[in-house]
Amino acid sequence: MKFNVKFLFLMLFVGAVNSACSSDNSGAPETVLNTNKTENSNSNGTLKGSGNTNVIFEDNFDQTSSIPDQTKWSLCTSYISDPHISGSYDQAYVKDGKLILKGEKIGGVYKTGGIWTKDKVDFTYGKVEVCAKFNSAQGSWPAIWMMPYETDPNIAAEGEIDIMEQVNHETEVYQTLHSYFITELQQLVPLRQASPKYNVNQFNVYAVDWTPERLTFSVNGKVSFSYPNMHLADEATKRQWPYKKPFYIILNIYLGGGWPGAINDAELPASMEVDWVRVTRTGE
Repeated sequence: MKFNVKFLFLMLFVGAVNSACSSDNSGAPETVLNTNKTENSNSNGTLKGSGNTNVIFEDNFDQTSSIPDQTKWSLCTSYISDPHISGSYDQAYVKDGKLILKGEKIGGVYKTGGIWTKDKVDFTYGKVEVCAKFNSAQGSWPAIWMMPYETDPNIAAEGEIDIMEQVNHETEVYQTLHSYFITELQQLVPLRQASPKYNVNQFNVYAVDWTPERLTFSVNGKVSFSYPNMHLADEATKRQWPYKKPFYIILNIYLGGGWPGAINDAELPASMEVDWVRVTRTGE
C-alpha cells in the first residue's frame, strides 16, 4: 500500500478539532471552472484572495454581513421540490463565521433554508469539500449536493451527486449518485451509494473527488466508495456517465417528506451549520 502523508495529516487534524475543519488542497490542475457567471474568479480560474492556486472556489463565511456572499450564492427556490423552502435569509444566514440553514415552524408554517451557486459558479471536475455540523430533529433532512447547470434539479436522471444527506437522528449519512443508468435502467453495479458513520454533534468534512474517470466519496478523509466511468460502448443510450459537464453546489435543509417522515415540532428548529466550502483542482 502506498503511504499517503497528506491523508494521514488530514485524519490526525480532524480528530483533534472539535469545532472546525481542515482539508487537503492538492491535486493536478485538471478542473475546469466556469467563470462566465461570476465576477468572483480571475481569468485563470482561481479565487480572488486565495493564496493557494489549487483552490478554484472557496467560502469560509468569515464576514460581517449576515447575507451569504451574493457573488457566490443565491437563495434556493421551490425549484428544488421542497414545499417548505422559504426563499428568505431568515432561514439561510451567516453568523459567527458559519452559514446557518434552519428548518423551523413559524406561525404554524414550516420554513426551510437553502443556498446554491446556480447561475453564479459551476465547474467540471474538482474535489468538493464541505465542513458541516447538524442540529437534528425527527423530520429533518440536511443535504449537500450537486446538479448540472441548465438542468432541472428535480430530474436526477441527468446526473445528481449527493455528497451528503442525513435524516432524523441517524448516526450515518448517505452519499449517493443518480443518473439515467442508475435511476431509469436500475443498474446498481458498480456500487453507487454508501452510508458511512460521522461524528455526531461535531463538524465533519464531507467530500467528493470528481475526475473524468471516477467519483470518490469520503467523510473526514476516509473513502466511502468510488464510482468509475465505465466507458460503455453504448454510453449514448445507457448514459452511465453524465458527470462530464458543469455542475453547481446546493446546500439546504428539508423538513418532512417521504424519507424522514413525520416532523416532531417539539424538536425544532433543526439546522445545518457550514464552516466552509472548498473546491480544489484534481486529476488522476
